[in-house]
Amino acid sequence: MTATLASPKTLLQRHPANPLLAPTSMPIPCSAVFNSGAVSFDGKVLLLMRVEDLARDNHFHIATSEDGVHFEVSEEPIEYPLRETEEKFLDNRFDMRITPLEGTYYVSHASWLGGFGCCSGLARTDDFRTLTAVGELSVPSNRNAALFPEKINGRYARLERPQDIDGSGRIWVSYSPDLIYWGDAQPILLPKTPWSRNKSGPGAVPIKTDKGWLCIYHAVADNCATSNYYLGVMLLDLDQPHKVLAAPRQFILQPEMPYECMGQVPNVVFTNGAVVMPDGMVNVYYGGADTCVCLAQVPLDELLEFCLTQA
Repeated sequence: MTATLASPKTLLQRHPANPLLAPTSMPIPCSAVFNSGAVSFDGKVLLLMRVEDLARDNHFHIATSEDGVHFEVSEEPIEYPLRETEEKFLDNRFDMRITPLEGTYYVSHASWLGGFGCCSGLARTDDFRTLTAVGELSVPSNRNAALFPEKINGRYARLERPQDIDGSGRIWVSYSPDLIYWGDAQPILLPKTPWSRNKSGPGAVPIKTDKGWLCIYHAVADNCATSNYYLGVMLLDLDQPHKVLAAPRQFILQPEMPYECMGQVPNVVFTNGAVVMPDGMVNVYYGGADTCVCLAQVPLDELLEFCLTQA
């Protein structure tokens, strides 16, 4: 009998059905299913997935689930709007995040523009069938925009990661009166850890609690062979979200399983969306190795307690 090494216990617990959605789950021949935006919609969990076909062109499909585990994937892709700059220069769009806000849904995304770099964009929808562009793109380089689900002191707010020329960067927060013009930006100062040496960026859309904004983020560090992605958690002040109230030094998920370590980009766990389920469980939907969609879970009260007590 072959011995099996025990996996180190992390706060987030993988669902035994992982990976939930793989290329073979898609209605078109494809090579990868990437990090998905996630939200509660019409009594179900909804995922907005980027699917890469065998020509490496992108398609955007919706998947819905009654229980947050078993998903039905739409046969037809949705039409995701293009802006003028995207029509001229777009190479790729990725990392959708979905925020319910003011009775509608906003989808933030990154656009890679040939010759310019990465920019952030925003669209809105009421039904996830028709989406409308909101303004133009940000200036480069900016990515990982995660819109807060309510105004803060009368202004819209978002987490983002301005990107250095070497691809690194850290998390900032900025504000807007109208979702188009953004400024008054401030950095979020997280503890320096060995697993976040290279860079860090927003992950899921912030979750409001009575203790503060609970935010799951990603970070990257090199080892002797590869770059590894990790997930961490932090708590931000409700009124001044650039202020970090708590940020444990420990990560809450690392790449360990074959579907996280082997794929288009090895050793990646990366989240764009977390949904608080009716029973208080936080479903964190994350991409494994830039190839499949996975699920890890933790009760909301345990995640909050960990954040406050392990800081």
